[in-house]
Amino acid sequence: MKPGKTFKLSKTTKRMIGLMKGATAEQRNQYKRMMIDAQLCGEVVVKREPRDNKGGPRGTGYTNTATSATPSA
Repeated sequence: MKPGKTFKLSKTTKRMIGLMKGATAEQRNQYKRMMIDAQLCGEVVVKREPRDNKGGPRGTGYTNTATSATPSA
């Protein structure tokens, strides 16, 4: 992923880069690139199928029966 023309790095990340005491320019650039990638990946929206709003329970789908895969004590 690449940042677009309107990409803005978060203030917190900019502050962290500015406060990197004793770090070389190469280390700062590497950290900055990692933070840009992380921010871009965090903005990705996962598309899902629309949910059925009609009745029925909305649990985890886990059932605790005698035929379940969990061993009984």
